[in-house]
Amino acid sequence: MSHTDVVLAGATAAFTIDLIIYPLDTVKTRLQASSEWTGGRNALFKGAYQGVGSIILATLPSSATFFLTYNFLVNHLSSTFLPSHKPHSQAFQSAIHSVSSAIAETASCAILTPAEVIKQNAQIVSPTSEATTSSSLTALRALLREPKSLFRGYSALVSRNLPFTAMQFPLYEEIRRRIYERKGIAHPSLLQVGLITAVSAGSAGGFAATVTTPLDVIKTRMMLLKRNGKHSSAGMFETAKTIVRTEGVKAIWRGGLLRAVWTSLGSGLYLGTFESSKIYLSRRREAKEKL
Repeated sequence: MSHTDVVLAGATAAFTIDLIIYPLDTVKTRLQASSEWTGGRNALFKGAYQGVGSIILATLPSSATFFLTYNFLVNHLSSTFLPSHKPHSQAFQSAIHSVSSAIAETASCAILTPAEVIKQNAQIVSPTSEATTSSSLTALRALLREPKSLFRGYSALVSRNLPFTAMQFPLYEEIRRRIYERKGIAHPSLLQVGLITAVSAGSAGGFAATVTTPLDVIKTRMMLLKRNGKHSSAGMFETAKTIVRTEGVKAIWRGGLLRAVWTSLGSGLYLGTFESSKIYLSRRREAKEKL
């Protein structure tokens, strides 16, 4: 499997998920934004693709960074610590997937954070305002008044994504392995790869998303500009305390069900498309080399 195949497969998967699932992410952000969203519940689905441009621009470099790093670490750690001639435990294999995904996610988040900040601020631009058609630019102009604000929430994004990926990927790998073993599939077709991967990733993603919802709410609040065009200076713990104190414990779980649903769909489509694309590209390359 070449690096080019991994990058192309990751980009294909990322674009697919961005375009299909994005409206649900917009609704989730607006639910979590509380007073910063002024459009009301009747307008939750209006302008559902606001801010999508910033994420599309960041998709290729961030997804390429994640998958190249993840695949590199899994392969090299496995060959180093899990020699093929020695028996090894499934728990140790899961630990390698957890460590690899955590390191890969940390690197990916450094690229994704500015796009995520722009996206979330664009998502809460009222769709009834004159700035609706250029919500990403409106958000970017506001953020550039304080350029360092583009990285506001990096710690929260990493704090959310690390436990998410550390839970999702080992669970995903284990569910997928068990399905292949139970079905006795040694040489799966592209359709089987896509379906089994989608089921495995969707189940793992939905569970991880539910558990990490409070961290997602904190991340959203930290990235959003206040009415005065400034970010709050509060850190993660202060932000969490403020949410619970002013809005109640339920507020820290706001958007959790929606996030679990769209993450299940998103993870299934994302990794299903990624694995299918990766195998298709690899098989096509091998076929050409034989000619």
